[in-house]
Amino acid sequence: MDKPAAMTLPIDADLARIRQAVRGFAEEAGLAGERLQNLVLAVNEAVTNVLDHGAGTGSVHLWRADEGVRVQIVDPAGRLQPSDLDRSPPWPPTHGMGLWVIRQVCDEVRLDHPEGHSRLELFMAYRPVAESRGAASAADAPARGTRPPTPRHPLRLHHRRETPAPDDSPEDDPGRSRLQDAAGQS
Repeated sequence: MDKPAAMTLPIDADLARIRQAVRGFAEEAGLAGERLQNLVLAVNEAVTNVLDHGAGTGSVHLWRADEGVRVQIVDPAGRLQPSDLDRSPPWPPTHGMGLWVIRQVCDEVRLDHPEGHSRLELFMAYRPVAESRGAASAADAPARGTRPPTPRHPLRLHHRRETPAPDDSPEDDPGRSRLQDAAGQS
């Protein structure tokens, strides 16, 4: 039996069903490991945005391409703007990081507005872009004593919090967790 070249899913509140369908399709198409996980994460974030900030309904279209998997998330509300894709996440991170995460893990992210809808297109190559040009050779290796380039995809958040002054109250420290407050720790 041939693998399907495309699939369309309705957007609804059943995120587990959507994640499972995206994972199954992308895996059958040839994605694996971290790249598969990252695509599922990105689609989940995009669909969550449609549910929380868009029309609450729409569609997810997936298809196999020669070099990877493409996904379009269509939101009839049409509220997503290009400036939203360029926005940095808030600090401390509480919410509003979905588009930033999507940009970090996908190889390509595009947005357009056909017929007034927001159409977010994601692309994940079967292999990292640096590897997709062919097998690495010894000539491609970094010179001895130099560091290889940092991969684009790993998602790491770094934050160094200053120690609050003794007269600061917990309400003045946005980095203080509720668990610390409940436990009476400083």
